[in-house]
Amino acid sequence: MKRSTLIITLFTVVLVAIACGAAWYLVDSSQRVADSLGGESDNIPMTPGDAIYVSGDYGFLLQYPESAAVTETFAAGYHLPPTWRATASADTVGTPIVSFTTYTTKSETNYPRYFDALIRIGASKDSREVAQCLKATSDQGEVELTDIVIGGTTWKAFSFENAGMQQYVQGISYRTVHEGSCFAIEKLAVGSNYREGTSDQDIPKATLDAEYAKLDRIIQTFTFVAQ
Repeated sequence: MKRSTLIITLFTVVLVAIACGAAWYLVDSSQRVADSLGGESDNIPMTPGDAIYVSGDYGFLLQYPESAAVTETFAAGYHLPPTWRATASADTVGTPIVSFTTYTTKSETNYPRYFDALIRIGASKDSREVAQCLKATSDQGEVELTDIVIGGTTWKAFSFENAGMQQYVQGISYRTVHEGSCFAIEKLAVGSNYREGTSDQDIPKATLDAEYAKLDRIIQTFTFVAQ
């Protein structure tokens, strides 16, 4: 065998070995995450077009549409701060965990100028936040609703809305205390209510409301899992 051919062969073998090692590491890492969560993800009936989000750090999982935009930082809006929950005080202490934007639209001429339907999940271990977790933030306009059971856990529910400069945010904050932390799952609609005439390119408000309502299905899949 020529020296050049031998070198190429050895180089190929090394590349294959590296690729196999990387694949083994990824599979092994995924298995260790699943094992640490008790394998609950295997018991979730999957909806076609959905994916599963797993937080090993915070011990929960849920289903969400694969088409959703997923980020682990919260963007600020005109009436929506990037805090761990929407109606928290300015000096709040907490962690934004994940955001799922399932519907978004923008236009320079038609209604709405913009609209986003999204879910945010955050948590706080701060003693002040935990103490206030299950109470309405009345100075931010929260109104207590009927409790809801999500994934076998009872959550307090609070509606809120804010509007001005022809822009608005509305939502429901679901909160519970779990293993010493306050968790908030928030269903949000953020948009512009500015209109200048009408157009057949306008999106009906009923369509926007329907996209907002679809967020409920994601929230109902949320489950705390063993760590």
